[in-house]
Amino acid sequence: MNLRIATAGDQPILFEIHRSVFRNHIEQIWGWDEVWQRENFASELAITDTSIIEYEGCIAGYIQVIDNNEQIYIQNIAISKDFQGKRIGSQLLRGLQADAALRRVPLALSVFRTNEAALRLYERLGFLRVGQTETHVEMCWSA
Repeated sequence: MNLRIATAGDQPILFEIHRSVFRNHIEQIWGWDEVWQRENFASELAITDTSIIEYEGCIAGYIQVIDNNEQIYIQNIAISKDFQGKRIGSQLLRGLQADAALRRVPLALSVFRTNEAALRLYERLGFLRVGQTETHVEMCWSA
């Protein structure tokens, strides 16, 4: 697995991954508006550090992180369905946990309440539920 910084040219493939991974959850909660989703995705790319996840020479997904020195916040992590189950997400999260532990800052995220597979993964890696909204479960990990 390799990470590289996303460029503007990556936006189309990243949005396709976003759509394939999150559309079902978004439809259940708010309904899917293609135009709004594209605009919102572009704005998130502009404000987060987005990295492409490459696995065996292919784009397997992306991760968006906001690091403000007081915490590391995972804005999004999306692994294409073709690459799920290969421990890519676990490997990424363990790397972020190691970084957070070294820096003594929490690692936080929120996940769709409908995303039971992701909730199981985060809990297996030691994230605790610290809050919830109507749509998301807020989670945090600390060393």
